[in-house]
Amino acid sequence: MKRLFQKHLVASVGVLALASACGGAMDDVDQADAVQQPGSRIHVMKKTQPGDEANTRTAQVAAHLNYYGGPVLTHVNVIPVYWNSSVAYQSNLNSFYSAIPASSTIYTTLLGQYSGIGTGTRGTPYVDTKTTGTYTDAQVQAELNRLFTAGVIPQPNGSNYYPVHFPSGVTVVDSSGSASCTQWCAYHGTYVRNGVNVNYGIIPDQGGGCAGGCGSNSQRVNNLTSVSSHELVEATTDPAVGLALDYAPPLAWYDPTYGEIGDICNASQATITVGTTSYVVQKEWSNSKGVCTTN
Repeated sequence: MKRLFQKHLVASVGVLALASACGGAMDDVDQADAVQQPGSRIHVMKKTQPGDEANTRTAQVAAHLNYYGGPVLTHVNVIPVYWNSSVAYQSNLNSFYSAIPASSTIYTTLLGQYSGIGTGTRGTPYVDTKTTGTYTDAQVQAELNRLFTAGVIPQPNGSNYYPVHFPSGVTVVDSSGSASCTQWCAYHGTYVRNGVNVNYGIIPDQGGGCAGGCGSNSQRVNNLTSVSSHELVEATTDPAVGLALDYAPPLAWYDPTYGEIGDICNASQATITVGTTSYVVQKEWSNSKGVCTTN
């Protein structure tokens, strides 16, 4: 078999590419041959377009996640990082990141079939002081490294996931050169720091260009939690996808045609209640039930 991602894997809900260098980059981008380029490896949540519903239905009939031997975050610990104090809905997100990993419905009933994943936790959120503007994926990595060095967020380990949330007015350019809210809604990625994987997410504000194609709910906060759940669950079930060069470790749970657990159900939303609070989340693929579900 040729090495994975020498060319894009064209899928109805996701397209992967390899871009090497300090780890390379693995993105959902246009359906064209991959090119090698510097930057981190990432895996994006594609914006939906008219007609994608039929492709998604096809994926949900044919999909099956295979296990390729890579790590999972058995008990994920979420450390939310807010780019600055202007990030919208921080209290909602803090509640969301406390509730969803702790939900046995999602994290045991649904995700338990994938290498025995169980419930997780939320660590202390961190509010940074970065300005608005345009930033590259490499600059976001550099900022995370600065925060690690300063000791203001916990060091990476085999459980931590760092979703970085941005305010309105910030554009993030991924390692393929695509800007946030153009082709993609969010992404999760992997890079190595001092020999340890850093599992991080890039979550733009879900207004502006992300207001269409990143969720069908009429409330921006609900599309935000839905997008955040897509990246959270994918980072849990396939955290090192960005480092994979073949259908082998460190790839974990993955469908070679349709992508990761969230890609198969891209932008298909549901509402779940944890305690007394309801959250809009994205449905995820269940191998055992053969459907997109939240349990």
